[in-house]
Amino acid sequence: MSGRTWFDACIRPNLAMSRRGLALVGAALLAPALIFGVVLIMFDAWPATLFLGAEALLAVIALYWCAKRLSEQWERVVLTDHALVVESWDQGKPIATQRIDPTWASIERRESRDFGCEAIFVRVRRRRVRIAQALSPKERVALADALELALHQRKTGFALRAA
Repeated sequence: MSGRTWFDACIRPNLAMSRRGLALVGAALLAPALIFGVVLIMFDAWPATLFLGAEALLAVIALYWCAKRLSEQWERVVLTDHALVVESWDQGKPIATQRIDPTWASIERRESRDFGCEAIFVRVRRRRVRIAQALSPKERVALADALELALHQRKTGFALRAA
């Protein structure tokens, strides 16, 4: 990416909980299963205890796995003089890179009265690239505004330098 950088944003998913919060939720899922399992064992229903414990353990493992996967994903949007690049990353490796000619690029928003900004697209002719899926509606609006401003500044600044 050569030339002047007009916009550079790294977009990471909002993680709702810290590690401590995940541990507390995991404990909150396992504690009732443990208590109910002890009661079932007292009534000599130990096979049900195994299923109950396995189910609670699988729920905790799924919770941790999803949180870990989300923390390893991000997206980068870079606007230079020559290209608008949207890179998607997962576990430190690029999984998709899309280069867009910024000369004719525009920002398209899908808005909902109830939920606010549901989606942001970078549009060039018939091609639409969705960005910032991991952000909240307010954060999407802020990103779209900043990217629109950067596209406008690039177009006007680029035209002034060329003249």
